[in-house]
Amino acid sequence: MSSETETILESARRTSDALGLSGFSPTAVSWQEAMNPGSRGVKVVTPHFPVLRGAKLIISSILQGRVVPEDWGPILAPSLIFYRTLEKGYNIGAVIRVLPALLLFLGFLVFSYLFLRHPSNELVVGVVVGAVVLLALGVYSGMRLGRSLVLKADREAALVIGPQSFMEALRKLEVLREHDASRGNDWPEFGDHPSITKRIANLQNS
Repeated sequence: MSSETETILESARRTSDALGLSGFSPTAVSWQEAMNPGSRGVKVVTPHFPVLRGAKLIISSILQGRVVPEDWGPILAPSLIFYRTLEKGYNIGAVIRVLPALLLFLGFLVFSYLFLRHPSNELVVGVVVGAVVLLALGVYSGMRLGRSLVLKADREAALVIGPQSFMEALRKLEVLREHDASRGNDWPEFGDHPSITKRIANLQNS
């Protein structure tokens, strides 16, 4: 295990204790730019918002070797809060938001089978278009929910570790992002996560 990995795990354990997440202790770090690469379910690992899967921290390899030890606590705190206390609510909320589209489509199939064996093409197209529109709206609403919960996790983390040190850590990441962008290397962003700029503004307005 590298010294950087040991530093991150120790920071995660201390931060977890400070946040009151009793009985939880991360045991591994994986440097990845995406999860499930090569599959249709690929998910980008947002550099400024690490992922927690079980007891493993998944951190974008973009940050490897570029973060000072004292910044890992503030960087990890919102992720620990989100994945330990808010993710379940997010998953339920996301499912509820796409449910109308699924119910419309399945309801039409059942109705057609029972009462309308040969629906017109216009009716079929109308139902399909309606279901697609509802699905798109549901997915977008789910993304907005994810962003709002990340901002909520930021606010809760700032109450424990202090807003100033938290914003300073985020600003350092923003400087890294701008430096990489100036060299043509844009950071990937997962759609459910707000930008660093929005996260900082959210803290300033809290």
